[in-house]
Amino acid sequence: MASRKIRDKARKIAAHLLEVSESDLDWETDKTITPSPHHPLGAKGVGESATVGAPPAIVNAVVDALAHLGVKHIDIPMTPEKVWMILKEKGVAE
Repeated sequence: MASRKIRDKARKIAAHLLEVSESDLDWETDKTITPSPHHPLGAKGVGESATVGAPPAIVNAVVDALAHLGVKHIDIPMTPEKVWMILKEKGVAE
């Protein structure tokens, strides 16, 4: 019951903001099931797209921080040991 009141209020606000009649705001929702042919269970990814850019951004930040030592590239996955070895090669760590 409360969701109906919220929906009706939202429609009135939207109609006012968009300057259309409330009847123009009728829409129907449904779900479409399209299994992925690339996964044995038909599952699809949902949230990983937001995380795709983080690892390269972090590696770029570390490369920028070590640029004064001549570091131009670090392969992913970047591990503490990998960074330590670079620092050791550059003579700034033991």
